[in-house]
Amino acid sequence: MKRVSGVIVGVAVVLLLSQIWSSPSGAHDETVTILAAASLGPVLEHVERQLEAELGDVDIRVVTNGSGALRSQINHGSPADIFLAASEEDVDKLQVPVLDRDAFLKNELWFVTPKGKSCTSEWQELELCARIVIGDPVNVPAGRYAKTALDEAEVWGQVKSRIIFAQNVRQVLTLVEQGDANGGFVYKTELTEGVAALQAVSLEATGIISYPAVRLTHGPYVRDVYERLFDDDIQAIFLAKGFSK
Repeated sequence: MKRVSGVIVGVAVVLLLSQIWSSPSGAHDETVTILAAASLGPVLEHVERQLEAELGDVDIRVVTNGSGALRSQINHGSPADIFLAASEEDVDKLQVPVLDRDAFLKNELWFVTPKGKSCTSEWQELELCARIVIGDPVNVPAGRYAKTALDEAEVWGQVKSRIIFAQNVRQVLTLVEQGDANGGFVYKTELTEGVAALQAVSLEATGIISYPAVRLTHGPYVRDVYERLFDDDIQAIFLAKGFSK
C-alpha cells in the first residue's frame, strides 16, 4: 500500500509541475493592441497607463498614425484588437469583421499659423500664405475635412498648388510650429502654444468630425479595455484635452 501511495503522490507531483511549466511565461503578457488616429495619441498615453495599472494582467499596446494608413494595415492583416478612427469612412472601409462599433468622440478643425507670423486673418483668404499644410486626404481624415472646407469656400482651386501634404495631423502641427508652413489645418485638440490658433472652421464647412470606436477581436481583456474607454472617468480625460461627445 505504501508503494502504491507513493506512486500516486509521485504522479500528482509530476502533473502539478507539468501544469506550472506548461503555463505561459508570465501571466502579465496578455496584450491588447489599439490602433488609433494620431490625434488621440497624447491622451491615450495617459489612458494606457491608467488601464494597465487597473487591470494588472494586460499590456496595452497603442499604435498611432493617420486613420487611413491604419485601416489599410488592418485590412492587410496587421494585429489590431481595437480601432479608434478619426472618421466614419475609415471604419466603413474595413474589410475584416467588426464585433462592436460605437460613437466615441468628436472634434473640431482649426486653421493655425506660426506664432507671431500670421499670413492671413481668415482661413478662407489664403492668398498671402505661400505654403499651406494639411494631412494627405487619402489617408488622413483631418486632411479630408480641410479639403472639404476649402472646396466649400471655393478656394481649393486657388490654393492647391501651394498645399503640402503631411502623413498625419501631428506632422501638420510640427511643420507649422517650425515655420516650414505658413498655415495649416489641425484639430482643436492639437492646439499648442507653438502656434497661433487663428480660427475655427465651422461644422457647416467640414461636416461633423466624429471618431468611431470598433472592437475587432474576442477576449475578456479586449472587451474590458474597449468598454472602459466609454466610462465617464476615461471619457473625462479626452474631454479635458478638447474632444467632445
